[in-house]
Formats: sequence, structure tokens, C-alpha cells
Amino acid sequence: MPLEPTTVILAGVAHNNPHYAPGWSGFFLALLGIAGCLIAFTGLAVTISLLRVGGRKTWGNYVIGPAVLVIGLATTAVGFQLL
Repeated sequence: MPLEPTTVILAGVAHNNPHYAPGWSGFFLALLGIAGCLIAFTGLAVTISLLRVGGRKTWGNYVIGPAVLVIGLATTAVGFQLL
């Protein structure tokens, strides 16, 4: 006597979109977007602080902060675009 397949839908997994694939990918992509925001904020703070520092200006004062800012914005865009 063959067993009949049964479907069990858990309340935490049920979704009204038939193409919804439950998993951790959405969580980690949102986490990537939030981490990108934090990196971008750090780059902005570094840019402002390096431009306001007194003394001799070097090329690092003009490159390091904006580079970190661009990396953070790119990470944020990738994380939230794939979400």
C-alpha cells in the first residue's frame, strides 16, 4: 500500500506569492545593505575629518575618505538591488 504525499505548510513559511523561495538570502542581502550604509557613513566621517585637519595636506587626505565612501555606497547599492 503506497503512502500518499502530504503537504504541510508552516505558518512562518506560508506566503501569498507562488514564486516565493523562502530562505536566508533576503536576510543576508539586507544585512549587506546595512553594512554598506555603515561603511558609507564611516567614509563620510573620515572625509570630513581629514579635510578639516590642520597642517600639511597630502593626497591621502583627498583620496582615502572618498574611496571608503564610494565602496560603502557600492556595497549598499548591491545589497539593496539584489534584495
